[in-house]
Amino acid sequence: MKHLNTIYLKQACLAALVLALLVPSASWARDWQLLHFQAQSQHQGSKVWDGRFFGLNGEAYNASEFYQSTRPQFSASGLLALPSQGAPDKVTWLLPVSVDAGYSADLYQARPHLSLGFGAAIRLGHQTMASLRVDNMLVVGGQVSEQPCFDGFRRRYHCGSGLAWTEFETTRSARHKTGGGAGQLSQPSLAAKLVHKFSF
Repeated sequence: MKHLNTIYLKQACLAALVLALLVPSASWARDWQLLHFQAQSQHQGSKVWDGRFFGLNGEAYNASEFYQSTRPQFSASGLLALPSQGAPDKVTWLLPVSVDAGYSADLYQARPHLSLGFGAAIRLGHQTMASLRVDNMLVVGGQVSEQPCFDGFRRRYHCGSGLAWTEFETTRSARHKTGGGAGQLSQPSLAAKLVHKFSF
């Protein structure tokens, strides 16, 4: 736990440093522009198991009740833009932000998380602009923890995949708890775009 807190502190410091570099003056509140914002009552920080699987005997099982959320869900994402102080007509800095309130079920829990990215949009001409950004560069929180089911012989197994618990723990998703469960969505991703407006 102490190691995780140290990681969170370093990530928070890096996020603060990025913001400090982008905000050189006290008028930063006026300079920021909100290009995009979306909020929804759904968990987006990780992909939760649906609890349906086939056993080794080919029989279908439904354990979805153990993966149903026991509390309200919320997630939001936005894209902030800040024109460069040196060349406001040429470069615009981009700051993608996302938050998630986490997820809590009987056998699956995901902690709340905050993620920040970084990018830039460059005007190449009167009607041409290119942008490049990396989402989820800094992620604080979002750890996933899971618990096993038990069969009639008190043997542990994973209700999301049907695997024996010891076998599930050797899979990649279980070894990397920050990307545990059915799949972590808040992994770094690169987005590039080239926009050219035609006039007739």
